[in-house]
Amino acid sequence: MNLATLLGLVVGVIVVAFIALMIVGVVLLARRSRRQALAPAPGRTDAGVALVQADDAVKDGADELAFAIAQFGEDRTRDFAATLAKAKADLTRAFRLQQRLDDAEPDSDQQRAEWTHQIRSLADGARTSVLAAAATFDDLRRTEAGAPETLKVLRSSLAALAKRRAASASTVADLRTTYIDSAISTIGANLDATDTALADGRKAADAADAALASSTVPNVTDELKAVQDAVSAATQQLDAIDHRRDELLAAEKSIAALATEATGAIAAAKKLRDAPPDPDSAAAVNDAIDALRRQLSVVAKAGRRDPAAQLDALVDASDHLDVAVAAAQNQQRRLDGARAAFGGAIVSAKSQIAAVTDYIDGHRGGVGADARTRLAEAQRQLMLAQNESDPVNALDIARRAQTDARDADALARYDAGDGLHAPYAQQ
Repeated sequence: MNLATLLGLVVGVIVVAFIALMIVGVVLLARRSRRQALAPAPGRTDAGVALVQADDAVKDGADELAFAIAQFGEDRTRDFAATLAKAKADLTRAFRLQQRLDDAEPDSDQQRAEWTHQIRSLADGARTSVLAAAATFDDLRRTEAGAPETLKVLRSSLAALAKRRAASASTVADLRTTYIDSAISTIGANLDATDTALADGRKAADAADAALASSTVPNVTDELKAVQDAVSAATQQLDAIDHRRDELLAAEKSIAALATEATGAIAAAKKLRDAPPDPDSAAAVNDAIDALRRQLSVVAKAGRRDPAAQLDALVDASDHLDVAVAAAQNQQRRLDGARAAFGGAIVSAKSQIAAVTDYIDGHRGGVGADARTRLAEAQRQLMLAQNESDPVNALDIARRAQTDARDADALARYDAGDGLHAPYAQQ
């Protein structure tokens, strides 16, 4: 080998090494920028900002953990999992405190200050711990010799998701046949989104293969993460299809069960409607019965529909009937109680009126107009109570008759000199 050839080889090696170092520097800089973007701003006092950053960090951490488990196994990621679980628990506490700040209940300034401080502390602690745990695995991936095995696992996941995508396409087709478009609108684009994610995953996997062949470990790490993100995205899209299918089936079952309950509720409500405590209660119960019957008619129809929306409407109509029936029953109890008390109130009023009448008759010249006026009013109220058809009103009037009779007695005795003073002011 001559000197020119040797020098050419040396220069080539130097150039390759320089390019590799540049790539590593770019990757490290990109990751550092990402971490800095999530870091708390100096002197921040807004608890809401801390909550948002912590929530995003925890969600990113969950994706990082799934990737780490696939790459390093559960044993090596056990501490990461524990850190993430604690961060989630702390974040839940922070959101509960934020809810207490946001609700309509009045809070003292001291409470709000203490809760705001706790929210920032919990959120910052959760975010910091998750970022630190994730950073550990970022470092491991840069020197991890198991990248080829990780890529193999991820390619297997992509293949499994491609098969599952075919099954999900069949599920969507069945849903479109059974339900109206609005019932499945939330998953209308999920198959296309899955296709995009799988294509991105395959592209990143191919790039990872190329990186492994050229021994550029940082590039392998980034591409593996891209494959993991694609696997996660495709899984979420297909899971959403299954979830919507299950939700609609559950709504169908709930409609059937609720329809049976509603039929029984209507039968019971009709008895109350036909023997109501008052006309207003009868009208309210009858309107609620008609509304519930209309909803039962809707859910009984065949053809494509939205069972989730129909279930909501059926629940609302059932609740409306329950409220109307409860109001009528409360009114019935109120009337029954008034009827039970009315007899005693009438007897008491008559007794008091008779007693004060006898007293005034026995002291005719000594009792003034005020006492006689109260007695006359008591007698009038008694007559009204005995002729009132509404039990509640009748009871109220009878009690007014009792009060007027007591006032008449006190005033009469004061006039006749039986008392040192009148206990009731003359009006």
